[in-house]
Amino acid sequence: MLHRKLLMAERPLFAAHLKRLSPADRSFRFAHSRVGDDWIDKYVAGIAEDDLLLGCFDGDRLVGVAHVAFAGPVAEMGISVDSDSRAHGVGAELTRRAVRWTRNRRAEKLYTLCQSDNGSMIALARKLGMKIHRECGTAEAYLPLPPPDLLTVGDEIGAEMDGLAQDWMSMVKACQGALLPKP
Repeated sequence: MLHRKLLMAERPLFAAHLKRLSPADRSFRFAHSRVGDDWIDKYVAGIAEDDLLLGCFDGDRLVGVAHVAFAGPVAEMGISVDSDSRAHGVGAELTRRAVRWTRNRRAEKLYTLCQSDNGSMIALARKLGMKIHRECGTAEAYLPLPPPDLLTVGDEIGAEMDGLAQDWMSMVKACQGALLPKP
């Protein structure tokens, strides 16, 4: 699977991914009910340019996304994974990369909000060592972040280069028939 940042022009892929989620999964992702297609379109259109949209691709299909937005020294993260791609480590890998990216931008805390019955997200938050507080049907989780270091910065650069190389190779394979003469 390919993990890489989504470009601005790929935001419709993110909207399509969110629209594939079931009503229950949409409710889990946004911690409230009645998340319709129009609401998703407005949400995606309102994402700031400097927010992180980190995607996981299975072939050409976007199967998972981590969205990280900053509010001062705190970064808020939301994760969504297509139902048929769950239990394969997609959410954990997106989260691991989002934590590194957030830390490298000097956020002091990573925050996430979910419904208190969202067992997958709560388990992921616990796995990261996040402090979880439940109240009135929601759960908030915080992870204090240390400052970046050479290892986190180098790891992010390496991951970005790997993503670019994988993307480039898939493009070359797709165009190979047009580029090379037929025997």
